[in-house]
Amino acid sequence: MKTRFLVSLLFIISIAVALLIRVPPAAPKPQSISRAQAARRNLLTAQLKQSAKAFRAGDFNSAASLARRGYLDAVTAREPRIAARFLGNLGGCRFALHQYQDALQAYTEARRLAETSGDSVTAATLDINISSIYLQLRQMDAAIESAERATVRLAGAERARRLPSILIHLAGLYADQQRMAEAKVFYRQAIASAADDETCADAWDDLGFEYLGQQQLPQAGRALMEAYRIRKLNHLRGIEYSYRNLGMLRLEEGDARHASRLLDEAVECSRRPGGLRPTWEVYFARGRVRLAQDRLPDALDDLRISARLSHIWRRNVLPDDATRVSTESFVQKVHSALVEAGNKLYFRTHRPELAQETFESAEANRASSLRALLAEPRDWRRNLPPAYWETLQRLESAEVDLVGGRQAPASESSAAARMQRLRGELVQLEFRAGANLDLEIPGLLARTRHTLRPDTAFFVCHLASPDSYLWAVSRERFALYRLPAGPEIGALVSRFVKDIRRQSGPDQDSGARLYRALFGRLDPSFQQKSRWLLALDAQLFDLPFAALVVETGPHGPVFLAQRHSLQIVSSASLLTPPGLAANFTGRFLGVADPVYNVADPRWTGARPRSFLGFFTALAGNSTAGDLQLARLPASAREAAACAAAWHGSLSPVLLEGEAASRRRLQAELNAPPAVLHFATHVAQSGVRNRSGLIVLSLTSAGKHQVLGPVEIATWNLDGALVSLSGCSSGSADVLPGAGLMGLTRACLAAGARAVVASLWPTPDDSGAFFLSFYTHLRASPAAGPAQALQSAQIDMLQSHTFRAHPDYWGAYFVTGNQ
Repeated sequence: MKTRFLVSLLFIISIAVALLIRVPPAAPKPQSISRAQAARRNLLTAQLKQSAKAFRAGDFNSAASLARRGYLDAVTAREPRIAARFLGNLGGCRFALHQYQDALQAYTEARRLAETSGDSVTAATLDINISSIYLQLRQMDAAIESAERATVRLAGAERARRLPSILIHLAGLYADQQRMAEAKVFYRQAIASAADDETCADAWDDLGFEYLGQQQLPQAGRALMEAYRIRKLNHLRGIEYSYRNLGMLRLEEGDARHASRLLDEAVECSRRPGGLRPTWEVYFARGRVRLAQDRLPDALDDLRISARLSHIWRRNVLPDDATRVSTESFVQKVHSALVEAGNKLYFRTHRPELAQETFESAEANRASSLRALLAEPRDWRRNLPPAYWETLQRLESAEVDLVGGRQAPASESSAAARMQRLRGELVQLEFRAGANLDLEIPGLLARTRHTLRPDTAFFVCHLASPDSYLWAVSRERFALYRLPAGPEIGALVSRFVKDIRRQSGPDQDSGARLYRALFGRLDPSFQQKSRWLLALDAQLFDLPFAALVVETGPHGPVFLAQRHSLQIVSSASLLTPPGLAANFTGRFLGVADPVYNVADPRWTGARPRSFLGFFTALAGNSTAGDLQLARLPASAREAAACAAAWHGSLSPVLLEGEAASRRRLQAELNAPPAVLHFATHVAQSGVRNRSGLIVLSLTSAGKHQVLGPVEIATWNLDGALVSLSGCSSGSADVLPGAGLMGLTRACLAAGARAVVASLWPTPDDSGAFFLSFYTHLRASPAAGPAQALQSAQIDMLQSHTFRAHPDYWGAYFVTGNQ
């Protein structure tokens, strides 16, 4: 939170300084134009006014057609400034229709024309519009980058006129960071300086909505009523948004009857095009009200409409992965509400089609961003411009600057601000190179059952309140079970993990209690399946399922790993039939024992000067000292032993010491290996969006090289098995809809068949666990990585050493979709 505050403070200071520097606009140079040129300009200006008039009337298709025709006329007349304004109008029409990708393309090209013709005012206006798109899609880094660019361009009266829009952006940033005191200041400044009623109403509405999210209902009521009053009196667009917000306010106040009436009005108004928010949000809000009223069939109808509309809306959002993940979080709320309404109705009526519908709804949105990445042509990521890779390198350098956590506050703030700006640039570069895919999956349940092997059961978990749910699927059966509330399950998970990690206490009791809560009511037909596939939710990603206690036998606890092989899957929609054993006959590529310290005798960079025999720090190199990474000499033995156990048809490649570098690794990945094994340190990202960073050897300048999820996702792993033996390599943020982020997701996005990772740090030894894992996998490649992992865990359990405790073997898990 401290870092976020410093980042935001720096941004505010930069805005304030820019606003104080009053640069008078340059006086236009007198130009001599012919009568024909003047006539053409007058005609084009009249077309601009006609397009703007159609836009204000809400006829966006006509406005777009006029703008497109005017743009072509302006290009033919060699009037780039006017062409830019026409394109800006076209972008506004697309934005009003929620066609975000088309809007951004129009705005971006219009900005280019404005820049090349020296029209800084129009370019700044387009920057603000671009920022608005990113802000609505909650891509805050990209929104800030565009807003900063607009501020630099503006001067004089134009700066003052555009100030309210910039202030609203700042307020949205603070509200997104849960800093309502600061957000409120900027909202009120925007209201006080607004030059038109529409901006004023927008500011009041956004302020009220943020109050509503903070459960400050009296303040929310005053702000939302003021927005409604301004819109109603002045016949402004967006009245359905006011009705929606007021309806949700009444619901929070416990007045479901008036909430329902307001949402009916919102739905009616939303049928007119050009609203401030997507139509699916209005149906979602009314569905929630009807759900609260226990009008389950009506609620289900609204939520079905919302789900369909949100699916269409998502097709029009930006194609970069960050925005897809963000939209998953939005749309997940709709699917979660549909699951609640449908399952409540199922347990009252026992109509099987309802359980099928909720299963397919729950899985339709899960991991859709990953599904889109895997479905896209791989060449778009290969053809990213050089600027993308340069920006990525700068981002990873900023990650390294923060990962050690020893920077001075000013340095930390500077690195975080740099990362924020670079993320925004990456989003825009990916947008320009990508293609948006949102795939329909008809008959998902039938497809899933057909995909499963006879010995496999598939479980989908959904944590919520007041009830959670578990769908169980096999070739022969399909069932839905009610589970305890999400917070209750989360508390059980936290206690169980603490019990295991401290290697003492009642881990057997807590493990048995959690097993009963999750799987205690399963039909025996599911219990008898030897292979379990798990699609997880929320806190369940932190759970070492293998260490759950099924029962207590005469010789002690019987763990879940002793009964079933376990594999985490991203989604039912990504399940594919088992592949051929030939996928695991290629070469072994290991990365181990990198050079982590300038004092390491293997390092060949420029040696720092010494004083009395001690090395001093390199000038300007805080990275090596800040990370303070110890050498991993045992990791080289681990990689060599694993490679020997693999003994593939091709000679193994082991990148050790200074060879454990980005350049050497990328060269080896030109021909994808069968196995890619990392025996390195894994550091945790020092800012939001927690994920692991694979740390490679120092450069010749003494800088650590890191591999982050963004870069890894651009690789072509083509069915490889990836093993991440570094500490907490599977630890990352869990996002609604998207699931577990970080290194495991990045490897799957790059085409890996499966990824083995750990939930927490494990002792660095000779690699006994992975040696056992590869030995079993090589002996039975057709059985797959999950069964090899199960066998390795049982080997550790029976070793009668420290490795027999669940704290060691329970940390490992395998994720994959085959």
